[in-house]
Amino acid sequence: MPHPTLRTAAVGTLAVAAMVLVLGGDDLRTGVMVGVVGEIAVLVVAVWSGRRGRHTPWPRAIATLAPGRALVLWKPGCLYCERLLLQLGGDPRVIWVNVWRDEDAQARVRAVNRGDELTPTVLVGEDVLRNPTAQELRDRLAKDR
Repeated sequence: MPHPTLRTAAVGTLAVAAMVLVLGGDDLRTGVMVGVVGEIAVLVVAVWSGRRGRHTPWPRAIATLAPGRALVLWKPGCLYCERLLLQLGGDPRVIWVNVWRDEDAQARVRAVNRGDELTPTVLVGEDVLRNPTAQELRDRLAKDR
């Protein structure tokens, strides 16, 4: 799988180039402005989606899964994952695994979601929580104590 940042940048650049050609045909100045602003937006999105964030390798993460602990399967650029990360802060009960950096984790997230790479998917014991709120996750972890 190609690096997500490069893929995002390439697709975005092609889209901007197409817009520049369409808009620049009638007005060169408008086409150039769209191109500059569009490329800046593409770079911002590419950098955002390629962030590494927190990651624990799958073998170590799955070995630490125990009552009162959660394993979050996430991917960069996922706004729901980002929201959960910001709301949970540095909660030591939560382990983060980037599914784009670990093939075993990616296989697991697809296995529990009928082939979809749905994130965030949270494993708490035998339970699977799909796109939970931070409060739902805290409540579930409190039940395990």
